[in-house]
Amino acid sequence: ELQKAGIPKENCSVHRVSGSFEIPLIGSELADSKSIDALIGLGIIVEGETHHASLIAQQVCRGIMDIQCKYRIPFAFEILYVDAIRQAEERLDRGKEAAATVLHSLAKLRSIRS
Repeated sequence: ELQKAGIPKENCSVHRVSGSFEIPLIGSELADSKSIDALIGLGIIVEGETHHASLIAQQVCRGIMDIQCKYRIPFAFEILYVDAIRQAEERLDRGKEAAATVLHSLAKLRSIRS
């Protein structure tokens, strides 16, 4: 989706993390480098028997919002919080929505800032 919108592939990078909880940390480091215009976080959090996943999902969401506000760059995320992997498999195309969100936010910010 980003390339379809004219973003060169070499301007996009993928940073794999061990789990969704690390997405805000890596996103913050990337944002702090001031070499990026936007971030997209993709992940899956599966609820287990202890409801620990709920806490992780809440904190990941909060971390991403904090980064957006602190660095004033779009940080779209499609971190699926599901009961079973099957539910996540049905929604694997959500990255397209995140890309569209980032592109829309970038355009809106440029409009406001100019």
